[in-house]
Amino acid sequence: MRGGYAGKVLRLDLDGPSYRVERPREEDLERFIGGEGLCIKYLYDEVPPHADPLGPENRLIFMTGPLTGTLAPTSGRHCVATKSPLTGCQTTAHAGGSWGAELKFAGYDGIIVEGKSKSPVYVFIDDGDVHFYDASGLWGKDTLRTDTLIKKELNDDKLSITYIGPAGENLVKYATVMNDQQRSASRGGPGAVMGSKKLKAIAVRGTQDIRAASPGRYFKSMNELLDTCYGHVVTGSLFPSYGVTGIIGLMNEKGALPTRNHQTGNFEGADRISGQAMASAMLKKTRGCFCCTIHCTRVIDIPYGPYHGTRGKGPDYDSTVAFGSQCGNDSLEAAAHANLLCDMYGLDTVSAGATIAWAMELYERGIIGDDETRGVRLKWGDHEAMTSMVHKIATRSEFGAVLADGIEEAAKRVGRGSERYAQSVKNLDLPGIEARGSKGMALGYATDNRGGDNLRPFAAAAECMGFRSKELGMPESFDALGEADKARWVVQCQNYSVAVNSLVVCMFTIIAFTVEPGQYARHLSALTGMEYDKDRLLEAGERIWNLQRAFNAREGFSRRDDRLPYRLTSEPVPDGPTKGSVVHLEKMLDEYYEARGWDKETGWPTREKLAALGLEYAANDLEKSLPAT
Repeated sequence: MRGGYAGKVLRLDLDGPSYRVERPREEDLERFIGGEGLCIKYLYDEVPPHADPLGPENRLIFMTGPLTGTLAPTSGRHCVATKSPLTGCQTTAHAGGSWGAELKFAGYDGIIVEGKSKSPVYVFIDDGDVHFYDASGLWGKDTLRTDTLIKKELNDDKLSITYIGPAGENLVKYATVMNDQQRSASRGGPGAVMGSKKLKAIAVRGTQDIRAASPGRYFKSMNELLDTCYGHVVTGSLFPSYGVTGIIGLMNEKGALPTRNHQTGNFEGADRISGQAMASAMLKKTRGCFCCTIHCTRVIDIPYGPYHGTRGKGPDYDSTVAFGSQCGNDSLEAAAHANLLCDMYGLDTVSAGATIAWAMELYERGIIGDDETRGVRLKWGDHEAMTSMVHKIATRSEFGAVLADGIEEAAKRVGRGSERYAQSVKNLDLPGIEARGSKGMALGYATDNRGGDNLRPFAAAAECMGFRSKELGMPESFDALGEADKARWVVQCQNYSVAVNSLVVCMFTIIAFTVEPGQYARHLSALTGMEYDKDRLLEAGERIWNLQRAFNAREGFSRRDDRLPYRLTSEPVPDGPTKGSVVHLEKMLDEYYEARGWDKETGWPTREKLAALGLEYAANDLEKSLPAT
């Protein structure tokens, strides 16, 4: 087996339950690398078109990459992939901590979960050995309690465990898969799929080694990566000092901080919810994932006020925006408490906060009232109403049951024009960048393969923070509000992002173009023995992106779904530094499809493009999916 890989994938069939061990194909490792790449290969091959995301035919895949568990900086991550119950698209969520590394040490590159258990179950992987345990006593427990109880039952407080909370059990469509106490694979609802399969948790313990194909080259390239991460202003200074929330002030100054359900891009209380404010008010220490040089995690303890006793992992950038500016809330303590509740229940903080912000706007406009919300006064800035709604969503109680299936489904139930205020793409709620203040981000939101997503193509780093990548062909300067000639570099950034998510390492190493593709290509070559340069790495990313798109196309998604919310395309920003800005999407889409080599009418990859990437079988499938003429 190649260096960097364990060489085995564990398949769990919960119908039995039973398990078997497989070896990934060498060809797939070379073409899809690992992580997000192998996830889409398995999903595409094994999940039939139009399968019920909460049915037994869907797969839940946990996958590491060749860099996971090695000495490469930020190598503690893993992917969780499935067909999303929220969007109907393929979705890959990513989590840090140490669970991914521990799985590799236990002898597996990944786990594929299929079928459905008749009763709650959890799995223990002990250095390669697999054991099934009854989880009936854990069902209904929050994630922190689940972590404690499994460690007690298995008599090992150093186990690394991934699990769902009550939100996943209740099939909330944006439920998360948590691990290692407050690490989260969030977007798209993988926790609901895990809950539908009655799988409560997977605990792992391992002691096996990972080898490098060329140790001398490997250590040289590893030191290069370390020096790069330590020497960059973002990964070496800003994020270690203030976390990712350290950029809230900058995003606000640029008019790119979503506020009150994306009504505008600047928030008058931004300084009170910033990383700098967190550092002065409640920060106890910082923490990093396995082999992390950045330590962006804030460990907090609130010793005062109505949210005293809130302690643990503080909210990151997107969580703070979701429960801060998006809800018109300038109480950092309340945002931290809502974040903790989401982690305990197993809820995506972005979707939970964005959905509550949408409901707040409806309440303020009189579209919904106290009869529907059962007396919860969802007014801007009412943090008590905000935090109470988190509980109601996770337990599907009262108005929370309406919000638990996502904004677009909620809008269908509410009606009365409420869909006009829904800020989502493909039913995935928009995260913490206001797209009218970053037009590259707007194009990224519209075209992302899992719906509204801000880490692909991380355009705001270039447009709002001024960072550039020479290897990705970015110009020396451009206007954040301009719309011309952005498609080509957006495509390259998307390709790079899924390649990095296949290695698997943290996106923060590239979010400000800290590590260039050539550096990761050299490191991957030394580790695995498969020779990559930057072009081959980006080609692998392009292959992954196109197969994800083919999966979605096979499900019926097309250009008509590459849209932005009404507000972003039709309502100019009313105030602040981006006043008057609006997104003109259609021309940008034409340029994007041309840059991708896709059909402009359908938004699908062409046969020529898929064939060039060795994906002819996907082209055959898409031709079968074309409507009759």
